[in-house]
Amino acid sequence: MSAAVGWGALSGVLATLVMDASAGFLKKAGITVGLDPPLLGRWIRSIARMHPVQADIRAVPSEPGEMPVAFTAHYLIGATFGVLFSLVAHDLSGGAARFGGGVVFGLATNAAPWFLMFPAMGFGFFGTRAPERKLFLTSALNHAMFGVGLGLFAQVFPL
Repeated sequence: MSAAVGWGALSGVLATLVMDASAGFLKKAGITVGLDPPLLGRWIRSIARMHPVQADIRAVPSEPGEMPVAFTAHYLIGATFGVLFSLVAHDLSGGAARFGGGVVFGLATNAAPWFLMFPAMGFGFFGTRAPERKLFLTSALNHAMFGVGLGLFAQVFPL
């Protein structure tokens, strides 16, 4: 089990790198818009202050250090999802994570922004009230690429 946790954390960090690299390409190509990264840091700080739900996270005053908080949270979340994937894959497949399973798991991680983060930031379920009209698509594609990263890591470095 400890090997699955270590493998999962590493695969989650690497998959997050794949997600971020592809997100930059997709945004530059005009396909997606992305969420302003400091907003994640601002939201994480509001959670720490016991105010996890905001009417509009953009109306919360900005503070120095939002980017490091966002970066750290983003990669810790990726590592956590990687651990969950490795444990699920280990249980369901007898220890062998598969590429397709990684992609499906990555798509399933959309539940976090669609049903938790976006509504708590004031953007509604699926990001329907976000000023960026492509937030749903952005999330779907980015998390699919996270899954691709998990799947690739599983193929190259099997557990």
